[in-house]
Amino acid sequence: QVSGEDEVECSDKDEPDGDGDGSSDCPTVRAPLTSLKSHQGVVIAADWLVGGKQAVTASWDRTANLYDVETSELVHSLTGHDQELTHCCTHPTQRLVVTSSRDTTFRLWDFRDPSIHSVNVFQGHTE
Repeated sequence: QVSGEDEVECSDKDEPDGDGDGSSDCPTVRAPLTSLKSHQGVVIAADWLVGGKQAVTASWDRTANLYDVETSELVHSLTGHDQELTHCCTHPTQRLVVTSSRDTTFRLWDFRDPSIHSVNVFQGHTE
């Protein structure tokens, strides 16, 4: 099991260092650590929530899902869009999620207060 506190110091380079042997000290994950299931359509985007213990996914099934990645449990299904989602993005320091959809809206989901999960809907995009 991989801890969220482990630090890996590897370069983001795709190329080997030029020594020709192609070896690297950077570990390679060849199998998924977990599988997050619940969507009925294609998952088009995913992002980590601050803290690294939760992830949000956006799907063509018109929902976004918030998962606890340590238990692989679905925490919340974010519903309300009328068409396929096109993206999701999280705030780097706050528990906020933005989802966008082909229905010309984007929604701001607020998870900062554990007892209240509010959403604001913004309209106006045509493309």
